[in-house]
Amino acid sequence: MFILFSLFFLFFFIYYFKSGKLNKVPVKNICNVCLKPSKNKCTNCNQIYYCSKKCQKKDWKEHRKVCGTVGTELIIPTSSSSSEMREFISDLISDDVVENFNVPDFEQEYAIKYPHEKMHIQFLNSAQSSIEYLQLIGRFIDHDPDEPDPKYIMNRWNEFSEVLINFLTTPRKIGDIFTGKMKSQYLGGKDVAAQSFSSMSKLSLTYDQGKVHIAVGFVDLDLLLQAEITQNMNFIEQPNKFIGYEGSVYAVAKTNVIKEMMVKKVPIRSIIEVWFSSVWTMETLKYFEKAVKSVLQFGDAPNDGPPNPTKKELHPKVRSLISHWNKSIRSPKSHQEAHKLWTKTFISEDNVFFIVANLVEPRDRVQVARHILTGEFPLMDDQPPKNLIASITMFNCNNGILPHSSNEFMLQMMPMDTILSKNQRKEISFLNAIYNFLENAIIKVCNWLSPLEGQAGKIEIYLHFQPVTNDNSALLVSIRQLDPWIMSWSNICDYFYVHDFHKMLRACSGNDTIHIMTSIDWFKEVFGAHIMEYDGRVRHGMLIDAQKKISMAEKVVDPSGYFQYTNVISHPYNIGDISAMMMVKENWQNYFFKDQDLNIGDFSFIPYAHTHKTHTLLNICYTYNKKD
Repeated sequence: MFILFSLFFLFFFIYYFKSGKLNKVPVKNICNVCLKPSKNKCTNCNQIYYCSKKCQKKDWKEHRKVCGTVGTELIIPTSSSSSEMREFISDLISDDVVENFNVPDFEQEYAIKYPHEKMHIQFLNSAQSSIEYLQLIGRFIDHDPDEPDPKYIMNRWNEFSEVLINFLTTPRKIGDIFTGKMKSQYLGGKDVAAQSFSSMSKLSLTYDQGKVHIAVGFVDLDLLLQAEITQNMNFIEQPNKFIGYEGSVYAVAKTNVIKEMMVKKVPIRSIIEVWFSSVWTMETLKYFEKAVKSVLQFGDAPNDGPPNPTKKELHPKVRSLISHWNKSIRSPKSHQEAHKLWTKTFISEDNVFFIVANLVEPRDRVQVARHILTGEFPLMDDQPPKNLIASITMFNCNNGILPHSSNEFMLQMMPMDTILSKNQRKEISFLNAIYNFLENAIIKVCNWLSPLEGQAGKIEIYLHFQPVTNDNSALLVSIRQLDPWIMSWSNICDYFYVHDFHKMLRACSGNDTIHIMTSIDWFKEVFGAHIMEYDGRVRHGMLIDAQKKISMAEKVVDPSGYFQYTNVISHPYNIGDISAMMMVKENWQNYFFKDQDLNIGDFSFIPYAHTHKTHTLLNICYTYNKKD
């Protein structure tokens, strides 16, 4: 299918790009209302000039008929206060455009619970206003832009290259693959923006007892939270081995400490705090210190070359970080400083606030807003301030390691289909439901690691700092010799060209090794994965179709209705892209598996959940056929 929108959009872009006119604001132009000189344009369409907000409001009734909506920026100046923002948006919208924002007043709900937290209240006001504004975009989904927007190109494809421009300005049809995609470097800056925890929900795995699981890019131990260990007819009378390889010093150091806390069966709350929270209790600090000293007794892994996969060893860089934490225990930062450091990394327009807006209970909206704003989990409202400190692992690192230097929220990794289906909204709060899931799951893993007297351990965990790449042939051979039953790859497939990725996996596969992974960025390689790449006349239908699919998820994922599903509050692109990506998933699947001799076990979308960072995560599972 030939998409007029894309060509029209991009031919204009090429012209402006090559002419050097892109993003240049004329020194002098004319207000569309009063004809006074003006430098300010409507940032939605980037076409019409206004000298003031007053003139823009006055012209909106007519201008809205032609205004394009490629971007998501607010029309009003960023210097406006939150109250002005909300007043301006209200003035823009007449009853025939939007009857009701349908956005709960979570800012006011939070203000009632925490009346003295003025900065948080102001922040939520801005977030709520941004969400209200985004409800407008769906009304213009069928409009095409009059001028290309480089920001749109960058957000959509995550690059801005001549190769991409050539791809988009030649005749396109839905499902075409952008084979010239520039891949981000897998190990580039993994500790400059180190992850404190996983950013996506994982598959529920069942392990055969006695087998080996290799976890590449593990980040943390979330794969074990839903896992089960069973005995089949051919089980081996020995513990499972969970061997992790990770290119982040921080992830290896932190997860080794958490594992040691599990081995010692410290209070579950303390394990949860170290794993997820920006703020700890003093009790947690004591257990953390004991675990750190225990991990520092591990042997030394080689500085160069693969580690011994089934020995407790620390790479010199990992030992350096854990030693630094051991010293930092004596002078932890305050919990107030933790709050300030936490909030530096995200903005009020962040998608995470859609989670708050879609929760049904005011109780849950306030608690989740509190978690987002402070990073506390569990919330520390029941603790005296003198008993609280900042997380050592999150805010005390050395050698340029910067965890939580980009926005991250533990809600994104939670398996909502498991959690919500087992709880009743009226009986237990949303955050408590998550806490109870984590508590039960961590108790299970603790018992696997340190069973009751007279019982055999079910699992051994070894975590190593070691990059898994095609260049590290010695490590690939070492892994193959372990004959892994399962190899999990997180979303590492997003960082490799397809041919190189399959080459690496084949090199470390054992007999019938099952490979599992999740692709986050697959849609950035296929044309037609975004709603605006379709004819304007079908986009409203795509939105309606996507909304129906979301509504169907409620009975399976959330039977007691923690969230709303019939009128989802989100950016229209987030909703419409669900329909768009379903139309091109098979095209990318064929591209990913082209010329590969293998058996596909699963290639499906993860069930919709409001908490996911993106709603089109692809679960992939397959085995390679043996070569004769």
